[in-house]
Amino acid sequence: MIKYLLSFLFLFSATSHGQNKTPDYFRVNQGALPVKVYYGTKPRNMSLLGIDGSKGIIYAKLEGAGQLQLELRGLKKQNISRFEFAWPKDTIQALELLSNEQYDPRILPALRPVIYRVMLFLEIPQEFFLIHDACLTYVQALVAMEQFDEAFYVLSRINLTKLDEFGYREFSEEALNLAGKMISADAKSAKSARALLQKVSIRDNTGDHASYLKLADSLRAQGLYTDAISEYARLAPIVMKSPGSPHREILRIWPIYCYVKLYEQYSRAAAKDKRYQAYASKYFNTALQTIKKIDEKPPPRQSGEYSLYKLVRALIRVQYARRYEAQGDEFKAADEYRQSVLEVTEGIISARVGLDWLPETLMMAGDAYEKLKLFEAAGNVYKQVEMFYKSTKWESLSKKRLAQLPAG
Repeated sequence: MIKYLLSFLFLFSATSHGQNKTPDYFRVNQGALPVKVYYGTKPRNMSLLGIDGSKGIIYAKLEGAGQLQLELRGLKKQNISRFEFAWPKDTIQALELLSNEQYDPRILPALRPVIYRVMLFLEIPQEFFLIHDACLTYVQALVAMEQFDEAFYVLSRINLTKLDEFGYREFSEEALNLAGKMISADAKSAKSARALLQKVSIRDNTGDHASYLKLADSLRAQGLYTDAISEYARLAPIVMKSPGSPHREILRIWPIYCYVKLYEQYSRAAAKDKRYQAYASKYFNTALQTIKKIDEKPPPRQSGEYSLYKLVRALIRVQYARRYEAQGDEFKAADEYRQSVLEVTEGIISARVGLDWLPETLMMAGDAYEKLKLFEAAGNVYKQVEMFYKSTKWESLSKKRLAQLPAG
């Protein structure tokens, strides 16, 4: 008896996030859920005890008839038209506040005893049990209020794929939203966020592609390049099947950027410990091999992705320049810096101010100008960055570089 009552509660225990901080709300609030079951049009009192989605069984106790098992996929054949749950008035009022975006974490403790008991039965299709909207409101509120631990707890346990089938894709969208916010708030949460991402199916439409790409980009922005590469790799085969997808080109280029950045990290480490040299070489060679494929068919010049392509080529040029500097070959180093300026300049011509990678491209151009002792040109670039990217890290970095330029 206890086994099927608790089967749902332990289903995803291995994926718990922040389990030392987050109570096991499903277990704390477990218990029979009183409902009306309609056999045809005639209602009878019933207690829902648990559900085993893998077996397709609802465990219940019918008043006056004892315990029974209902076939989840055969409710109509069992002459069941629906279940009805009488929501407590205070729960309804609290959910109405949340649905109107009147968020207050103090609402949550009073909601949990009911909402968690109800959420155990989300695998019952909404045509038989109208609970999904209320549960979605609760989950959306958790994410909006940045109750990340609890939101992760819920979304890592409910069956997102099944809810997609029911037409409640919003639960998966909240999982994507949550993962992005977790990564942005704390890079250390990336492992947990990526575990949640694996539960989200990526459909073949541009909306899903854009949402998932945003998640991968957030990993890259946090400097989590290996994680970003893995997520780009998951998304790319799906996108490449869509000939008209606007994300095809960018998914070819961002992984190369990440490989170059990993090379930078490992080459710095290798300067202190030669054991890292093999990793540095591996990432640089991967970047070179991959960029050669794109060189054969680069993005159109008028596209924004062309400027990213040129940024990556410039990054590679800079790595060569640094190698020559380390070897004492100033002539070859200067030539590579000049080539990097040509690369980024060509990219900047086709770029728009709002592109994610443009400020880094401009800063790279300024740095290369400094290496070539073209300080006036470098200063002009830094001033552009300061003007167009106010209140960002790029503004403060450009001010710092301007202050360090030689006088006159």
